[in-house]
Amino acid sequence: MTAFVIGLTGPIGAGKSTVAAILRELGAKVLDADAIVRDEQSRGTIGYSAIVQQFGTKVLGEDREIDRAKLAEEVFGDPLKLQRLERIMHPRVIARILQARAMLGDKDVLVIEAIKLLESDLRNACDAVWVVLTPRPAMIERLSARGMPKREAELRLANQLTDQQYRTAADVVIENDGDRDRTRERVGEAWAGLRRARA
Repeated sequence: MTAFVIGLTGPIGAGKSTVAAILRELGAKVLDADAIVRDEQSRGTIGYSAIVQQFGTKVLGEDREIDRAKLAEEVFGDPLKLQRLERIMHPRVIARILQARAMLGDKDVLVIEAIKLLESDLRNACDAVWVVLTPRPAMIERLSARGMPKREAELRLANQLTDQQYRTAADVVIENDGDRDRTRERVGEAWAGLRRARA
């Protein structure tokens, strides 16, 4: 038996990082897929070369690093370009996750925090899917607090899966209504359940 991998996902602003931090406190190893992507896009990597080859130097900043805002602008309005970017990045992210898993013991739990988990092959690298859900007004409020204009927050949420689609795909749903203690309690219950099942 190898380490158990939980894919942790949910809409933008739902509180995945909060839940990931609680799981880390409980003893899980946590990897942020977005941080791996950033790493795999930095200068000198194969990912960097492939992106520049595919999209040109217009996605670079003045420092010649990939400018994530420019890259997002280039791909998010065009499903084909987004697919091309995902074909470059997803295999690299999955390889890093499998590498991390191989370094852990069979009693360990590895949590992969990823916004695009269900829409990608990343899902196949996970033993279970945990979804964090929050009422939509609360998500928009959180995103606004981070400096995202309300209209953009609504657009981003509209482009993501519905709560029902998330629930259907989930092995565990963590309701995060903004009460941190209650969220911690729910995560603790789900963690205890996983531990019992794996004992």
